Amino acid sequence: MKEGHQVKKNEGKYYALGQFLKKKRASLSPEQAGLKEGFRRRVEGLRREEVADLAGLSVDWYTRLEQGRTVHPSADVLLSLSLVLQLNNKERAYLFSLADQRIPDEHTGELIISDGMQHFLDAQQPHPAYITDQRWNMIAWNQATLKIFGNYPKMSGLDRNTVWRAFTDPYMQELLDDWQGHAKRRVSQLRMAFSKTSNNSDLNTFIHQLQEASSLFDSWWNDQTICGTPEGKKLLHHPIVGDIRLNYLSFQSEELPGATITIHLAGDHASLTKLQTLQS
Repeated sequence: MKEGHQVKKNEGKYYALGQFLKKKRASLSPEQAGLKEGFRRRVEGLRREEVADLAGLSVDWYTRLEQGRTVHPSADVLLSLSLVLQLNNKERAYLFSLADQRIPDEHTGELIISDGMQHFLDAQQPHPAYITDQRWNMIAWNQATLKIFGNYPKMSGLDRNTVWRAFTDPYMQELLDDWQGHAKRRVSQLRMAFSKTSNNSDLNTFIHQLQEASSLFDSWWNDQTICGTPEGKKLLHHPIVGDIRLNYLSFQSEELPGATITIHLAGDHASLTKLQTLQS
């Protein structure tokens, strides 16, 4: 009796897996998947053969997967389908759970900026809004951020790290009225990340690089001061429009584990006008 019940339970999961894939396939347009729309379609979304081709699978095998057959997809196949169907972190975890698979460790911390998240950042215009990962690297931003804090698309490596820039970039030191307070918060935030992953060789290398690049960072790092707040005020001395007063708020999203979303709002009408001027 128990054995029969287990078979029925597994069949239910395979059916749910197929239905979930079918639903996500129907929710994506060809444009979203990077395909040309071409001729008129009878139904919305992607075709099975398009998903199979993008994921590197045979159409017959993918069809059986959608039909709820017991085909036992591997972790690599599930990761490929997650990318093709543009699943968020929760959806990807759900997909792996239905297939009785474990997400590989190297992919558990991967942060993917969805179209919806980027749209959220863009909707904050003309106010700067951006996302940093758990090591305070800039991973997403809107155009207002670039007008205020710098041209991140042209930066690479260490230059996209906000802690590194705080101590090595003269532009940031001149832009921030309370540069010292900002830099101390960045050190504190980095120390919090270090406390969670102190055995990470890349993080240790980064800290050593900062200690060599800035004696002030080295001094503050050894103080082991913990400070900072998820919200506050900033006075910026912008080289084009002059002083800008901003109120900022930082928060986290379940969609991006370990990442921080920060939004800056104009602190007064004059600052709002200046932000609008920079965008025009």
